[in-house]
Amino acid sequence: MSAQYDVPTYLLDKENIRDTVIRMMFAFDQGATLVLVNRVYTPEIILDYDTLLIGKGIENIASSEWAKRLETMHDHFDTTQHIVQNLLVELPQPGSAPRPARCTVFAYAHGWFYKRDGEGWPRTLGKRNGANYELELVRSDDEKAKGGNPWRITRQKVRLDFQDLGA
Repeated sequence: MSAQYDVPTYLLDKENIRDTVIRMMFAFDQGATLVLVNRVYTPEIILDYDTLLIGKGIENIASSEWAKRLETMHDHFDTTQHIVQNLLVELPQPGSAPRPARCTVFAYAHGWFYKRDGEGWPRTLGKRNGANYELELVRSDDEKAKGGNPWRITRQKVRLDFQDLGA
């Protein structure tokens, strides 16, 4: 019989899940391939991106291949900033339910893409967009045993909400 899902574990799960999602956005902007592979995604992931963004339909892909694809995706911009907000983490309330092994997260994300102006400042807006995310995360007992954040993204669905093209 599994242990009761207590309040401290519930709160820690919520924060670890939020950290994983936020870490994904930072890694997108920093081109941090190893962070995506080792600290954000499971080894195999399901991607479902809107075709108006970078979608190719539903893909089952190695996280290392996905992270490699992202390395050059923003090369035509000098700087990018992905911001995730309004995270809704779907976890059972603490109580008699066992600790979940998976959860779903809904969030909004905004991407800002800039080019440098004639003086070298990153202030020429190349593009900005907004999307809604539906993520499925799983808890890895291996990561927990190592003392790390055990939550990893295993499925990522992204739908475009808006896109503005810059100057």
